Amino acid sequence: MRRAELESRDFDLFLEVARDADVGYLSLVTPGGWPRSVALNFAAVQETIFFHGALAGEKCDAIGNGVKAGFTMVKPYSYIPSHFTAPDHACPATHFFKSVEIKGRCEPVTDPAEKARGLQALMDKYQPEGRFKPLDPADPAYRKAIERVGVFRVVPHAWTAKRKFGQNEPKRVREMIITGLRERGGPGDEATILEMEKDLTS
Repeated sequence: MRRAELESRDFDLFLEVARDADVGYLSLVTPGGWPRSVALNFAAVQETIFFHGALAGEKCDAIGNGVKAGFTMVKPYSYIPSHFTAPDHACPATHFFKSVEIKGRCEPVTDPAEKARGLQALMDKYQPEGRFKPLDPADPAYRKAIERVGVFRVVPHAWTAKRKFGQNEPKRVREMIITGLRERGGPGDEATILEMEKDLTS
């Protein structure tokens, strides 16, 4: 990563972004040689990313029995308008966020117990209130569904997290941004201020 001050190897940050990002982006090369980025619902079990989908189509053909792939997940925070720090200059406009970029191998999951594990993680993430029976491949209510659904995983070879909250800016500029966020008081602005203040006080 070009800006080392934005890079993080904090596994708690990995888990936070995986928990809070509703959509992740799987990067593959199609059999025709074209790059493709696929938006997916996903869940992480430790560092492994699980998602489900059809067992036919371009995405499935590209994955085959296993292929090198990238996976990106982003937790957005506040958009920072240029006028927070420069009255008439567009260049300071930016967006603050946390993200994780994974390089690894994407492969289909065939073991029924492992498929159930991935599907359970997806349900736990997107339906935390529960109100469903745990997924068990031995349960007659789930056996055929688990057999028929496609479950895939991205097993990381390496990952890098990024946490962008103006760390590369002088303290004076960051304080101006915090003032602008407080005055605006939009959705997510308070959470952004809290992240920025961690760096100002550390």
